[in-house]
Amino acid sequence: MLILKKELRSNIKLFIIWAFVLFLFSYMIAPFIDTVMKDSEEMINFIKSLPKFMVKIFNISENSITPEGFFGMKIMMMAQIFAGVFSIILASNLFANEFENKTIEYLLVKPISRKKIYLEKLIAILIFYTLFFLIFCASVLVLFKVYVSYEYSPYILFGYSLYLYVIEIFFGCLTIFLSVIFQKTMLSISLSLSTFILMYIIDILGSANEKFSFLRYLSIFKYISIGDTINNSVVYINNSIILILIGFVISFFGLKIFTRKDVNI
Repeated sequence: MLILKKELRSNIKLFIIWAFVLFLFSYMIAPFIDTVMKDSEEMINFIKSLPKFMVKIFNISENSITPEGFFGMKIMMMAQIFAGVFSIILASNLFANEFENKTIEYLLVKPISRKKIYLEKLIAILIFYTLFFLIFCASVLVLFKVYVSYEYSPYILFGYSLYLYVIEIFFGCLTIFLSVIFQKTMLSISLSLSTFILMYIIDILGSANEKFSFLRYLSIFKYISIGDTINNSVVYINNSIILILIGFVISFFGLKIFTRKDVNI
């Protein structure tokens, strides 16, 4: 467990900074939700006045004018991007950086199996992702409890946090996989971020234009859609579990490569 403890100590500052900034995003919006809800009729008229393509892009409707709906529209797009970038950077720090700085060679000469090294690093990453999810979920629920007097759904708020967890695990595992293949920090981060951005764009494009709606099936964001969650009052638990399992499958292939591939010189 020495590797696990080392990785937790080495990355705790990074985790605290990112978690605190995400909390600040929520704190900036929560105190103003009641004010917005008082003017809900004006918000509905504003939505009706928007061009249809904008309504489709943001997947909003009159059902969005709820405390959790407003929070989802204002915060969750930014929070998803934030969680994706955090997960990619953290995974790259624990894997690609080790290869690029050649510190992985020090670990490999120790009497520890490659499998154990990989799994302890993976566990460290999952601990940080889980804490990130729990902190965001708890902070949002507390902020709503303190500042929001209108009726809202804690279940939907939990769903928002769950979706961030899905994004973290999926793109974190993808970054691990790319890190053990290419063993380069910038390349691994670039490819992971490119995949994230591409999936985000094709989901927006598919939502805005029916001709391209088939593209959404190539993006994980279709299956954990904030807009659909708000409009249908449904949290896509099954989709989330499947995407998390896909992430673990990707990390399993990463393990196979890690145990067999030599370190690039």
